[in-house]
Amino acid sequence: MLKTNYPSKILLLGEYTIIQKSAALAIPYFHYQSYWSDNLSIPDNFHPTIEAAFSQQSLQKILVDLKQLEVPVLNLDRLENDLKNGLWLSTNSPMGYGLGSSGAVCAAIYDRYAQTKTSDLQLLKQELALLEHSFHGKSSGIDPLIAYTHRPLWVQPDQSIHTVQLAPKSKGAIFLIDTEQPRISTPLINFFVEQCQQKNFIQNFVSPMKQAINKAITALVDAQFDELINEIGLISQLQFDFLPPMIPKPLHSIWQRGLNSKEFYLKICGAGGGGFMLGFAKDWESIAKHFKAFKVLHLL
Repeated sequence: MLKTNYPSKILLLGEYTIIQKSAALAIPYFHYQSYWSDNLSIPDNFHPTIEAAFSQQSLQKILVDLKQLEVPVLNLDRLENDLKNGLWLSTNSPMGYGLGSSGAVCAAIYDRYAQTKTSDLQLLKQELALLEHSFHGKSSGIDPLIAYTHRPLWVQPDQSIHTVQLAPKSKGAIFLIDTEQPRISTPLINFFVEQCQQKNFIQNFVSPMKQAINKAITALVDAQFDELINEIGLISQLQFDFLPPMIPKPLHSIWQRGLNSKEFYLKICGAGGGGFMLGFAKDWESIAKHFKAFKVLHLL
């Protein structure tokens, strides 16, 4: 049975350091999602951000790439026939925001056209990574896996993956800030990879960041918000000090305000540089005044 929708994803913890084999935690985000155009259950308040012609053109290109990759799990003839008959993928996800839009497309294609489906997470991740390879080269498979499973995923340091249930929070707020500027992730990733060639960067940023991420994930899963916010404070300071290209200049002052006041903290969401930034606050009502100039979306 086909899924009705394919959500975007938010990488809550582990951006960049996952390249260095750190833990990571990502969640599905149903505010932005994708639907096949023949889905009769698309909600009335869903407003796609792309036109059918653009989606059709993109899917046709993906079809060509998938044929070249020779992905055995997919029925590409049926996909080709459906596209000829006008099928397209409707999405409201903004591009260049790090929401895993290509992952949602891969999940939708796999869900509809896989001739056999596996429930094994590791194998499923490999198959979805092969599909996403047609978009932008190397893929971890995590983005499409979240869109397909609709579940939060905890990536362990050994890169094994487990679904996880996040306990309800009793206090605090986790939110997104819209920078209103798309970003291109490749130069930012290249910057990080280059920095990792330096011993001091590994010692002063990567190592303490890995430790903070591990503790933050455990605290979030266990709904220990005070412990979580303490680790987020360290993560926020490390990112501010060592990853300046990833933080848009209009956010520098409010980022620093959070570090100084300890009432809230900001951190990179995904590649950073634009798109969304993540915020963590002990009490939203007391800090809301600081964010009146920004579009804020509450996450958890």
